[in-house]
Amino acid sequence: MLEISKSDWKLLRKRILLWQEHYMERLTKEYAELLTQTSNRIRHEQIEFPCY
Repeated sequence: MLEISKSDWKLLRKRILLWQEHYMERLTKEYAELLTQTSNRIRHEQIEFPCY
């Protein structure tokens, strides 16, 4: 089994919060873009096919 040094564990603990934060920021941005695209598509469809 692979042995992980104490210095590597310390480095991981030090950096993982920043990595997680950047990952969540990227996911949030992608989700917001998806919602914007969906919203724009729905608005476009409503203009072409108005419901009376």
